[in-house]
Amino acid sequence: MKNTLVFDIGKTHIKSILFNYSGRIIVEYKKNQEFSKKFKKLYIIEVDKILEIVTDLIKVISKKFLINKIIFTTHASTCILNINENKNLFLPIIDYENIFDKKFEKIYLKYHKCDFPETLTPNLSGGLLIAKSIFYYIYNLKEKFNLVQSIIFYPQYFAWRLTGVKSSEITYLGCHSDLWSFKKKKFSTFVLKNRLEKKIPKIYKSWKKIGKVKKEILIKTNLYNNCNVYCGGHDSSFSYYLYEKKFKKSFTLISTGTWIVIFNKEMNSNFLNEKKNIFAKLNVYGKKIPVVRFMGGREYSNIIKKRTNAINKKNSIGHLIKNKIFVIPSFAEGNPINDMKGKITNQKFIKTFAEYNNLASLYIALITDYCLNEMNSNNSIIIDGGFTKNKLFLRYLSALRYNQKIYLNKDSNGTAIGAFLLCNKKSNYKLNLTKISNSKIKIINKYKKKWLDLINKIIFKRNSL
Repeated sequence: MKNTLVFDIGKTHIKSILFNYSGRIIVEYKKNQEFSKKFKKLYIIEVDKILEIVTDLIKVISKKFLINKIIFTTHASTCILNINENKNLFLPIIDYENIFDKKFEKIYLKYHKCDFPETLTPNLSGGLLIAKSIFYYIYNLKEKFNLVQSIIFYPQYFAWRLTGVKSSEITYLGCHSDLWSFKKKKFSTFVLKNRLEKKIPKIYKSWKKIGKVKKEILIKTNLYNNCNVYCGGHDSSFSYYLYEKKFKKSFTLISTGTWIVIFNKEMNSNFLNEKKNIFAKLNVYGKKIPVVRFMGGREYSNIIKKRTNAINKKNSIGHLIKNKIFVIPSFAEGNPINDMKGKITNQKFIKTFAEYNNLASLYIALITDYCLNEMNSNNSIIIDGGFTKNKLFLRYLSALRYNQKIYLNKDSNGTAIGAFLLCNKKSNYKLNLTKISNSKIKIINKYKKKWLDLINKIIFKRNSL
């Protein structure tokens, strides 16, 4: 029986999950992702430390279990600019949360940002556009950039280090990178203008078997010598693939974690909106899927962090309305409603952890509901990832979307299962979703109206200045 090891490398955690051929989890490890640091003027990712964790986990797992296949899925917006492949030398890897100076941002936007109709990618802040991070080196360190031999995207970097085989893949290229033309289905004008196409490895399907693990890694990890490594791809796109393959009805996917990413294939792509960050990604087949996303997990954490834990007696929406307690976006980058610094009105009336948890869960449900409206979602909703464990969030969202069926994947490993299925397409894995009852909370719409009215007043006042 063949086993598949999936690495899911996110912004918060590094997960390694070993599946048997039926898709049952044999063993799972989870490590905190703490490998970003300040380097001169940049925030960078310490990818060598992450690779060390990867090889250590392979060694630990292979001591007890046979590993036949390995595939990587990662967060977006990250690439490795190799200047000496033989010696593993590369330019510092820019973390997507890096903030560039305003002068550089203006130059990129004015002269190098691709038009929205070409790449269906808005002008995202900081390093969220791979093209912008690449251009940073072209603009600031031209001599060093001229030494770059290859540009390898994050999932494929780990595959390359295990096999020695370079590759690229469409879900990563098509995830707000500004490197891919949705119009022409080839590299964007940014790539062509900067003559990058020869530096980007050949594009393969995410499920392509690219090679066997190198001898030096086999020795280091005690791996089975016929272990194959697959091309890999972007995390939320792999999560989406799970439901494309196994859920036979029309659906909107809410993939949750550090980012909450909402996919709705049924949305008319003519209504994509650059200003509202409603754009498109590519699925594993290279087809355009409308999406909207915000840092829901990060916002939630920022609202509840460092709060005291105590018994709560005022854990209700009525209490929030009575005292005019609202969360005003946003507490992280990329919120689709408002890009100002977040705040909590009348914060003095909430003191305990339970109250903050209630408020934060309601706030994330309201933002999600807003995004679903923007996506014209009226089909079944599937919720996947970490927020499936937040009962308050689920209760509030089910009340806000009272007329839609809502399903949960309680497994919370949708991304990893999608990756598993891509390299085990004949597996008899059965998707097990739980339908949740829609809550009736009449007062929630009153709160929602007051919340939106307040936000609109703040935005109007700001725009009038």
